Amino acid sequence: MKDIFKIFTLIFSLLIVVSCGDDDLEPSLALSKDTSSAINNDDDLFNVMASAYNRMTPSSYYGRDVIIMGDVRTDNMYSTMASGRFQDSNMDHNPDGYGPWSTIYRVIAICNIVIGVDASTLSGNAARVQHIKGQAHAIRALAHFDLLRMYGQHFVSGAGGAGSLGVPYVKTYKDPANLQPARDTVLSNVGDIQSDLETAISLMSTAFDTSTSYMTVQGAYAVWARAALYFGAVDSSFYGAAGAAAKWVIDNGTASPVSAAGFKASYASDNASNSLFELAYSGTDNTSINGLGYILRGTSYGDVRILTGDAVGSADDIYDVFAADAATDVRFTVNGVIGPMDGGQPTLIGKYPSVNGSDNLTLFRVEEMHLIYAEAQLRAGNSATALTYLNNIPAIRGASAYTSATLDNILNERRKEFFGEGLRFYDLARTGKGMPEVDCAKQLNCILTGSPPAFGSYRYAYPISKSERDANPNIEQNSGY
Repeated sequence: MKDIFKIFTLIFSLLIVVSCGDDDLEPSLALSKDTSSAINNDDDLFNVMASAYNRMTPSSYYGRDVIIMGDVRTDNMYSTMASGRFQDSNMDHNPDGYGPWSTIYRVIAICNIVIGVDASTLSGNAARVQHIKGQAHAIRALAHFDLLRMYGQHFVSGAGGAGSLGVPYVKTYKDPANLQPARDTVLSNVGDIQSDLETAISLMSTAFDTSTSYMTVQGAYAVWARAALYFGAVDSSFYGAAGAAAKWVIDNGTASPVSAAGFKASYASDNASNSLFELAYSGTDNTSINGLGYILRGTSYGDVRILTGDAVGSADDIYDVFAADAATDVRFTVNGVIGPMDGGQPTLIGKYPSVNGSDNLTLFRVEEMHLIYAEAQLRAGNSATALTYLNNIPAIRGASAYTSATLDNILNERRKEFFGEGLRFYDLARTGKGMPEVDCAKQLNCILTGSPPAFGSYRYAYPISKSERDANPNIEQNSGY
């Protein structure tokens, strides 16, 4: 397997902030070194950027929490709380704060170091320098998008919409004038994310796109396709942008959907043919017991389980969704990604095959681009084209074709294709749906109490932690907490 990005000696001289608060941004002895004196050529810049990718891999970010949080609050999974993790799978969040806020801002800080370096002062390949800077813009956009969809107020009744509170969009590193940034609006966040991605694409070159373990040109388009689809719920004009970005990847990118025969193996392969952007892990640099493998299976942890009994008021647990093609759909069969039984319950073993988290983690796959384009075409009134791209996926999974392109059918196919990959909550939220209540009587080791919220509840956004608000008095708490 591909080795994880290494944090070079250089990076230790560029220690970064934990939050946006003044206390955390106060320069220490380690921070006092002028960063520009440590970055002299394109290799130095690459090494700094490598640490940004590395900071995306811990369990507090994509290594576990962001993926799990996108499914455990939905009709896909629930938490048994066997090890006390994900206790708020019913969305009864602790008002003192929860989530990966600080971890994500660490990634952003490294990106800002890279972006802030004067390219004219660096030796080496000038085009490569611009490419690396483009990667930093794209990762900064993705990181802020992740923050916005978890903490933004755009779906909260009475506070929602484009003018509601988003997150601080931090574009500088250790700037004395911006040590305690206030929250920007959702509309401002969206504009900055779009601007960062446009800049990324303009700076990057496919000549340097050697591995999907790093951000590539097609990866940047894929980030914008996903983000613009999500933003369509705030401003419908973004659906067109989502479709255009997704179609660019389909037509111009190097990735192609994997066949039914290769589907399961693609999750255990580094830089598989359908990968657009992934994070590299190895056997010596992994999340171990704090990773996805342990949280999804095993007698010690196994907190997060597949919902096998219908949610209250719903006939659509994951078994129902696959029922029509249960014997042939590779995403469900015993040779697919669900199974075998573990502690009396089915496991999502196929998508995260190594228990210690030593497999690369693919965040964007080209199959998503087909379904984004299908939805964009449907919303534009082009139902025939939408149906074609919708059926591109079941055709290579051993599943029945759809007879019509509807939003429900597209969401159903997205659920089947990306089950366990952290997208379900945001699909439900962006289409204005309430969250299902888990019927504990039908689940094993289920002790959830309380009811999940209807669409518009303040609980659709995570609270801002007390430590963050104490460190930065300009940070306003989310509505309802």
